[in-house]
Amino acid sequence: MTGQARPRSCAILAAVLGCVAALPAAAAEFDFPDIDTGPGRPPNFIVIPGIRFAARRQIDAETSVEAYVLTQLGLAGRPFVVGASGFSGGISLSRSFGDLSWSGTLEATPSWDGLFHGYSATGYELQSQISRTFALDGTPWSVAPRLLVAYRFSTDSQKERSKVQIALPVFYRVDRQLDLVFVPRIDQRHVPHWASTRNDVVANVAIGARYEIRRGVQVSAFLAYENRWSSAPEVRYSRWLIVPQLSFRADF
Repeated sequence: MTGQARPRSCAILAAVLGCVAALPAAAAEFDFPDIDTGPGRPPNFIVIPGIRFAARRQIDAETSVEAYVLTQLGLAGRPFVVGASGFSGGISLSRSFGDLSWSGTLEATPSWDGLFHGYSATGYELQSQISRTFALDGTPWSVAPRLLVAYRFSTDSQKERSKVQIALPVFYRVDRQLDLVFVPRIDQRHVPHWASTRNDVVANVAIGARYEIRRGVQVSAFLAYENRWSSAPEVRYSRWLIVPQLSFRADF
């Protein structure tokens, strides 16, 4: 299939978790790699379960490096069928400057049609983000606004794109293990190698929870609504997403 016949989906949310228990996660943890969901427009309703494995090394009090692998399926239709599958792996360098945090990530994302058959393409994405956490003293609330810029190269040139994203995650700490999370987010994307130059705006609003079962093991689930406006009418859509995820992380 061509990229024109099968627009890329863009799911937000979902916690790729593995965070420090006392602080909210970086907003980038609520972004999934893109998943193809079949020809034509993405469905109005999709479930994207995922499992994430990570290993993190704390270099000093302000700097850490993490390697990770995330596997996910795109389930859609009645009954649910596998519309696409994929995994991503990467390495991320993070540094804190007080309440201000920066991270840089290099990620590779092969994807397939169906349950890991019919190889589609591989994307290589460079990301840089900056965020700041504001804890409201004397309350369980915190806010972590962030700005992210990224560029994805791909073996399918139609799937290359740049992205600028603004997100405003809001956290409510129920107890030491449980957080409720609300994440509004908006992306501007430029796709230079479409049939004609393509520009997208993707808006997402999500609400969910994450629960730390034990140190390094976390589960989360999010419900999101997503809309994409585009200069290419064939890739415009709106949809609901459910994104459950189980995450494991080892610290060295």
